[in-house]
Amino acid sequence: MSIKDKIFHLYFLVLLLSFSTSLASGNTIRCLDSERRALLELRNELVDEYGRLSSWGTGENKRECCEWRGVYCHNRTNHVARLSLRGPSQSDGYAPLQGAISPSLLELKRLTYLDLSLNDFESSSIPEFIGSLDELRYLNLSNANFGGTVPQSFGNLSKLVYLDLGYNFLFSESLGWLIHLRLLESLDLSRVFLVDETTNWLREISGLSSIKELHWRYADLKDLLPSSLPTANASNPLAILDLSRNHLSFSTLHWFLHFNGSLTFIDFSVNNLSGPILSAFESLRSLEHLDLSRNALEGGIPKFLGNMSSLLYLNLQRTHLTAQLSELMMNLTGSLEKNLQYLDLSYNSINGSLIDFSRFSSLTQLALRSNRLNGFIEKGYLNLPLLIALDMSSNNFTGAIADLTTSPYLEVLFLNNNMFNGPLAESIGRLAQLKVLCLGSNQLQGVVTEAHLSNLSRLQLLELSSNSQLTLNCSPDWVPAFQLVAASLSGCNIGPRFPEWLRFQTKLMFLDISFNQITDSIPTWLGDLASKLVYLNVSSNQIYGLFPNITFSTATINSDSYALVPDTEGGSVLDLSRNRIIGPVYFLCLTSTWRLLDLSNNRFFGQLPECFANYSSLQFLSLANNGFTGKIPESFGLLSSLSWLNLRNNTFSGRIPSSMRNCQSLEVIDLGDNRLTGEIPAWIGTQFSISLLVLSLRSNAFYGDIPSSICSLERIQVLALSSNNISGVIPNCIHFLKAMAKRPTPFTLLYLTEMARQNPGEDAFSAYRGLLDGVYFLWKGQEVEFVNGLTLVSLIDLSDNDLGGIIPSEITELTGLIGLNLARNNLTGYIPQHIGHLRSLDILDLSGNHLSGGIPPGIGNLSLLGFLNLSYNNLSGRIPPGLNFDESSYIGNSLLCGRPILGTSCPGDRETHRHPSFIDDGKKGSVSQEHEEDSFISRGFYISLGLGGSTISWLNEYLSNQQNSMQLPLTPSEKDCDHSITRSCHSGTNSTRAQRKESRKTKLKPYSPVARPAPVCRKWRSMADVPRAILAEHLGISRCDEFSQYSLASRGMISTQKSYIPSYRYSGVSPEKLPTSSNPYSCLQITKGTTRRLSSFLEDRHPDLPISRRNHLM
Repeated sequence: MSIKDKIFHLYFLVLLLSFSTSLASGNTIRCLDSERRALLELRNELVDEYGRLSSWGTGENKRECCEWRGVYCHNRTNHVARLSLRGPSQSDGYAPLQGAISPSLLELKRLTYLDLSLNDFESSSIPEFIGSLDELRYLNLSNANFGGTVPQSFGNLSKLVYLDLGYNFLFSESLGWLIHLRLLESLDLSRVFLVDETTNWLREISGLSSIKELHWRYADLKDLLPSSLPTANASNPLAILDLSRNHLSFSTLHWFLHFNGSLTFIDFSVNNLSGPILSAFESLRSLEHLDLSRNALEGGIPKFLGNMSSLLYLNLQRTHLTAQLSELMMNLTGSLEKNLQYLDLSYNSINGSLIDFSRFSSLTQLALRSNRLNGFIEKGYLNLPLLIALDMSSNNFTGAIADLTTSPYLEVLFLNNNMFNGPLAESIGRLAQLKVLCLGSNQLQGVVTEAHLSNLSRLQLLELSSNSQLTLNCSPDWVPAFQLVAASLSGCNIGPRFPEWLRFQTKLMFLDISFNQITDSIPTWLGDLASKLVYLNVSSNQIYGLFPNITFSTATINSDSYALVPDTEGGSVLDLSRNRIIGPVYFLCLTSTWRLLDLSNNRFFGQLPECFANYSSLQFLSLANNGFTGKIPESFGLLSSLSWLNLRNNTFSGRIPSSMRNCQSLEVIDLGDNRLTGEIPAWIGTQFSISLLVLSLRSNAFYGDIPSSICSLERIQVLALSSNNISGVIPNCIHFLKAMAKRPTPFTLLYLTEMARQNPGEDAFSAYRGLLDGVYFLWKGQEVEFVNGLTLVSLIDLSDNDLGGIIPSEITELTGLIGLNLARNNLTGYIPQHIGHLRSLDILDLSGNHLSGGIPPGIGNLSLLGFLNLSYNNLSGRIPPGLNFDESSYIGNSLLCGRPILGTSCPGDRETHRHPSFIDDGKKGSVSQEHEEDSFISRGFYISLGLGGSTISWLNEYLSNQQNSMQLPLTPSEKDCDHSITRSCHSGTNSTRAQRKESRKTKLKPYSPVARPAPVCRKWRSMADVPRAILAEHLGISRCDEFSQYSLASRGMISTQKSYIPSYRYSGVSPEKLPTSSNPYSCLQITKGTTRRLSSFLEDRHPDLPISRRNHLM
C-alpha cells in the first residue's frame, strides 16, 4: 500500500471513529442550515445525469445533510468536515458529475477533506476560491478534466498533507506556491506542465521538507543544468518517487539518490536514461521497487543488484539488453534470489535457452516476452510455487508445453507466438486459478476437448488462435464452468458448426472465430450474447444466410486487462468479411457505437440505410465486393471520424454525395468498380488536402476534367482514376503531390491478395487495427492489396480514359513514383525528356496513345524498372540501350528500330536476320498465313502491367470456385465445342474505347441470379483441366485438338526454348493421362511480356465474373 493510500485510510478511519462515538452516545447529528444551503447551491450548479446526488434535497426526509451521500459531519460541531464526490471508475461504471463548482463551498468553514476526482468538468479552470479553503488537509482533483493553470492561491493551503492534481491537462506558471506547503507529504502533479521549461523545479521540490511521496508523470520534465542543481537534502523523508514518462537522464535520478537511503520505490521508466545502471543504487538498502524500463541502458544487470536484499520488484523491459539469459541472471544471486517477487525482462534481445528459475522461489510474476530465447523448457525450471503470472510469449521456444502444475496459484499464462508443438496436455486443466490462457500462434497439434477446460472455473480469456493443426472439439451439450470475457479462437478448426458451448458465455465481450471453416448460419442465440458483445469477428468462413437483428453493447474493453484484446474504447467492432451472408443490412441500425464495420466479400444487397448518420465513432468501413445498389447515402457526410472507406465492386450509382466533404479525417477512399458518374468533385482536393493517402475511383463512369484541386493532396500516395470517361489534360500542377516527390523506402510491405489467402489467421486482430481488406490496384497486371505500409508506395494510374494533350514535364518531378500508368488514352507529343529522373519507377506504361518522337535515353538508366510498355504509339528512332525488355514492349510503333524488334535494323547497323519461329516438329520457318490471321491475339490483347503466369493460377482458382459453388457445368455439351471467337483489335482508337466503355455500363454483377458462365470447349475430366480448355478457346482453337506446342508458340504465348506442352488431343485424353502436378500449368510457363488480354473473352463468356477480378486482367 502506498503512502498516499495509507494517509487516506488513516484519515478516513479517524473520521469514522468520531462518527461511531457520536452514534454510540445517542447524539443526534444535524447539519447547520447555512451549510445545507451551501451544499444545495453546489448541487444546483452541478450536472448530475446519473443521480448520484439524489439523496440531496429539501424534503422533510432529506433535511439531514449529514446523511447525504458523500457528506460527513464532525460529531461535536456538526460542521461538514468531509466532502467526497469522487466518481466511480470506468470499470465500476463511469458516472461523472459535470457542470461548475459553486463558490458556496466557502460556507463550509471547517472542511478538511475535499475529493472531486474522476468527474468531468469539461476542461474548465480550477476555481481560484478553492485556495481559500484554508482548513483543507486533503485535496484530490485528479482525473476530473480540469484545464488551464494551477491557481497560485493554492499556496494558502498551508495545512495540506495530501494534494493530487494528476491526470488533468494543467499548466503551472511557477511553482512558488509549493514553498508554503510545509506539511505536504504526498504530491501528485502528473500531466501538470511547466509553462517555463527553465523553471528550477528541483529547487521547489527540495523545499518540501515533509514530502514522502512524489508523482510527476507525463509532464515533459527535462534535466536541469548541473550548475543549477540544488543541494540535496539528505534528511528528506522521500520514500516513493515516480517521474516516469518524462525526458530525464541519470543526472536527475542521481540527485534523488542522495535522500539518505529512504527511497523504497523508484519509477524512472520511459525517460532518457542511457549507459550503465548507476552504482549509487547500491546505497539504497531499503529499495523495494525499481522500474527503469524503456530506457537505453548498457552493460547488462550489474552485480550490486544481487546485494539489494530488500528488492522485490525489478522491471528492465525494453532496456536494450542483448546478452545470453544465463549471463544476465548470474548477478541476481544471494538473498535477492529468495526475495524477488516480480521480474520483467521483456522486449529485449536476450538469447539462449531458459535457465533454472526455480531458485527464485518467491517469484509471483515472470515476464520474458519478445526476446530471442529458444530451445526446450527443461523439467523443473519453472517450479515456482508462488507464481501468479507467467509471460514467455513471442520467443522461439520449442517442444511440448511444460507441466506447470507446480504453480497452483497461476492466474495468467502467456505462451503465444512461439513454436511449441505436440498435443496440449490435459494437466493444463489442473490450474484451477487460471484467468488468462493464451497459447495462440504455435504449432500445437491434436484435439482440445472439455477435459482440458472443465476445471478452469475462473477463466476469463481463452486464446488458441492460429494453431492450424489444433482442433477445438467440445460436445454440443457441454456447459462450461467458466464465464469468458474474451475468446480468440481464430484458425483453430472449430468448424463446421458454430460451437454451441459459446451460447452459455453471457459475459462475452470479445469473440473471434475467423478462419475456422465454419459452414453454418448465424445462430439465433448469438443475439442473447450481444448485450455484452463489443467485438465480433467471424470473417473468412463459409457462413451463410441472413445476419440476425442484433444490438451490440456500448461497453468498452480495457486492453490493459487483456493484453491480446484490442482496446474498444472508441466503439464496437463487427467483421463479417469473406463469407456468404446475404440480405440487406438494416441490422446495422440497431447499434450506434460502431468503430469498425467490415462486411466485404459477402452477398449483401439492397440500398444502404440512412442510419449511418448516427455513427459518429465509425473510423473504418468496408462494404466491398457485395451487391449493394442505389446511391451513396448523404448521411455519410456525418461520419466525422471516418478514416477508411471502401465501397469497391458494388453497383452504387449516382454522384459522390457532396456531404462527404465533411469527412475530413478520410485517409483512404476506394469507390472503384461501381456505376458512379458525374465529374470528380473539386472538393476532394481541398477538403482532404492534408489527410488523404489513397484515392481510387477506377472503373466507374466519371467524366469531365481532372480537377486541378487534386494537386492539393499533399499526402496522396495512390491516385487511381483508370477506366472512366475522364477527358481534358493531365494537370500541369501534378508536381505539387508532395508525397510522390519523396524517394520511397524499399518496397517490402505490399502483399498480393493470394499471398494473404495462403496465410489464414496469421493475425487475428488485423481487421481491428484498421487494415480491413485493403485497397486493390493493378500491379504489373495482378490485382494486389495494400495491407500495410502505404508510406512505401506511390502510384498514379490514369489509364483507359479519354485524356488528351501532352504528358506534362512536371510529372518527372515526382521522383518517388513506383508506378505510372497512362495507357490507352489520347495523349500526344513526346515522352518527357527527363523521365529518367523517376529513378524509383518499377512500372511505366504509356501504351495505346499517340505519342511520337524518340524514346528518351534516360529511360535506360531506370535501374529499378521491371515493366515497360510503350506499344501502339507513333514512336520512332532507335531503342535506347539498357532496356532489356522483349518485343511486346514496343510493338505497334512501326518506325522504331533496333533490338529487340525482330527483323528490324537502324541505319548503320549490320544486316540482321528474322528470328525464326518453331513449330511442333522442331523445324524452323516463317509464321504461316493462317497464324498471321490470328495476330490480333498477340497485338490487341494486352494485360496491364505485365501479368505473366498469374493469369493461369487465377483462372484455375476462379473456375474451382465456380465449380464448387455449382455455377459451372461439369460436362458441357459437344455442340459447345463448335464455335469461334471474333474480337476487334484495340489500337488506342476512340471507337474501340467507346465500345469497351459501353460494355462496362451493361455489366452483370457477381451475384446476379441470372449470371452464369458459358460452357467451355471440352468435356472436363478434372478441374486441373478446365483452365486449359478456356485458354484454348481464347486462342481460337475451336476443335479442342490444337493445343500443341506449335499452336501456342505461333501466337506468342510461350517461348518454345523454355516450355513444352504435350501435343495430345484434349477432347479425347483419358483422365489418367492428365498432368498430375498440383499446378495444372506446371508445363506451361508464360514468359514475361508475351501474355495477352483475356478481358474481352471473360466479359462475354463469364459475365458473372467479379469486376475487380476481370479488370485486373485489363
